[in-house]
Amino acid sequence: MRRGRVRLSAVTLVVLGVSGPAFVRAADDFGRREYMSKCAICHGISAKGDGRLYVTGFLAKKPTDLTTLASTNGGVFPFQRIYEVIDGRQTIAAHGPRDMPVWGTDYYAEGAPYDTLGVFDPEVYVRARIVALTEYLARIQAK
Repeated sequence: MRRGRVRLSAVTLVVLGVSGPAFVRAADDFGRREYMSKCAICHGISAKGDGRLYVTGFLAKKPTDLTTLASTNGGVFPFQRIYEVIDGRQTIAAHGPRDMPVWGTDYYAEGAPYDTLGVFDPEVYVRARIVALTEYLARIQAK
């Protein structure tokens, strides 16, 4: 019995030791990962509008510098507007033609197969990914 407790304590210490700062370092930033997988190709790794597709000439119009969204909005990050642009499923006539992919539809298609039992709401999956991405963009705003 005592030997079992010692092993359990040793395992607990190892888990706690790993789950502290090392665990945080090992865990990836979900919003950053979303950005790198969906946005960096056009907006660039630095989010300054210098992505690979622009540099190679595939895009006619330079992508937005995403690090200046707050400064061009009076110092306030326009969370709702950016969320809606990323989601893209609601067209806004005043915004004109859409140059960017509709990620909301893509996210929805990615989440729908998880609903094998009819209890998973793909819309929650979509919102979580868009919020994570939008929050990441808010964090990288130029000071």
